[in-house]
Amino acid sequence: MSEQSSYRSSMLWFLAGGIAGAGLSLVLAPQSGKATRALMQSKVSGGADSVRLLKDRVVRRGEKMWDEAAHRVGGAASALAGCAEEAVAKPSEMPSV
Repeated sequence: MSEQSSYRSSMLWFLAGGIAGAGLSLVLAPQSGKATRALMQSKVSGGADSVRLLKDRVVRRGEKMWDEAAHRVGGAASALAGCAEEAVAKPSEMPSV
């Protein structure tokens, strides 16, 4: 339990440091508040666009993988059905168990 507690404590301090650093960077920024907010808005907007593009790529890739898997399963099912038909047609050739 102490390892988990130590991990949580470290993570908390890491996050607190990140928040403090972000706050200080805003306070000590060489630009005016309006310019900083406009810059942040453009960065967030650009990030949102990047996330949308990434989501679209992931969805397309997932659909492609789904189609490939469905094709492979269909082929395997057809092959299995063919083997089953052959086994039914030639029951004497099947090994006894």
